[in-house]
Amino acid sequence: MPLTHIPSSADYRKSATVPQALFPVAADLAPDIGILSKRCLLASTLRLSWRPKLMSGERPVIPLAEEQSVMQRLLAEHGCCSPLEMLLETNRLAYEDYLAWRCGKRRTLDDALRGGAQDTQALLHRMSKWARSINLEERNALLYGINDNAGTELVASKDAALDALLRTEFQSAAHREQLDIFRDTSETAAMNDMAAALASRDAAAAQARLDHLLAINPHHWAVADTTLLVEALQLPAPENFDQAFTRLAVLEQRWLPAAHAVLRNAGRDFLAPIWRTLAQALDGAPFDPARPRRHAGWAYLNGLDWANAKRSIQAIDEHRSQPLLLGWLSAAQWRLHDRKAALACWFELCWRHPEHFEELVESNGFPDSAIRRAWFDAQDEDIDPAIAPAWFPAWLALEDPRLAKTLTPCGGNTEPEYTFDLLLALSVGGSDRQNMDNRKALQALHPGLLKRYLDSLESN
Repeated sequence: MPLTHIPSSADYRKSATVPQALFPVAADLAPDIGILSKRCLLASTLRLSWRPKLMSGERPVIPLAEEQSVMQRLLAEHGCCSPLEMLLETNRLAYEDYLAWRCGKRRTLDDALRGGAQDTQALLHRMSKWARSINLEERNALLYGINDNAGTELVASKDAALDALLRTEFQSAAHREQLDIFRDTSETAAMNDMAAALASRDAAAAQARLDHLLAINPHHWAVADTTLLVEALQLPAPENFDQAFTRLAVLEQRWLPAAHAVLRNAGRDFLAPIWRTLAQALDGAPFDPARPRRHAGWAYLNGLDWANAKRSIQAIDEHRSQPLLLGWLSAAQWRLHDRKAALACWFELCWRHPEHFEELVESNGFPDSAIRRAWFDAQDEDIDPAIAPAWFPAWLALEDPRLAKTLTPCGGNTEPEYTFDLLLALSVGGSDRQNMDNRKALQALHPGLLKRYLDSLESN
């Protein structure tokens, strides 16, 4: 999502697809509360002939085709693809560091780039090469601050070459032509100024520019939505749970679609502080499985406050018995670079709530591209029994011995859990007798996985 404002038009307003939440992961993790995650529309794109190795480190190595898949999704959702969004999406840049930079608390992003400048430059060069290969157009974006830092042009890196890469966005010619149609009118200029003020979260400037737009066209489509968003910036924090519940309804039903219509790409950063303020007001509210969005964990997730999302979810009694909460928790843990803990949540979903895991891993918001790719690979396997969710952790342990050596036995008493523990034991190795006994047990539980295990020994 670029940090510059995007020219809007009546055509945009009519054609906009309003998301259920501007944070897609949170929306996709709530299938039983009316926000049903969709099967991955890019499944055919992901089912490629290669098979990436799952690395055991905190951040998986992302193969080129996976990077291209992320770019395709950003283009489909926003009409353009920003390097900063690519870094955020692939967990190479923490949202807290990004937010601190936009608020003026960081001068650059240099020491916040996970993997370092060299790794980031390599990614962005691959991104640029692929964009050119499919005839995307490049544009140089101006990056501006928000809140008290509004209007300040930002520097992404002290390194001029890296700074230039981080400012280079990609868009299709069709997207640019759609914007060009409306670019040169005074009405559109006024609309752009108003959107820029909103994106900077400057309520006074946004109101002044809204007044200017009203003087030009009092019936402009963005007037009502912008009025709502200025109100959102000016309201004080809720003082109790009842006020917070009311604010949540207004946020989801009115402010969220308004932000998408007026701000489009910049809507997430506009709403994230509002979500966080709401989350703080909800902190301590009991979790109600019938109305889970009334819990602080939901608001913290939408506010991209991963640490507090994790804390508030783990404070719920028996939270691991709720599939929805396990999904929320896994998202927070993955974003906090605790991949092992996220895997433990996903495995638990596989064994206890397989339908929820299947929907989660195939959703657009699933964060770990390597695990999602492995899931699709497992579905393509000619193996008996087939790799249903309950068998997936065992298949994954077999598929990546390096990953298996970082995992711990689950100690469960179901056949898929016992199979998982057997494969972990085989990956570590033992005495000849122990290995033979484990192979016999595996043969009885899942002959197909035993065959794959023996084939892997021969190939190595």
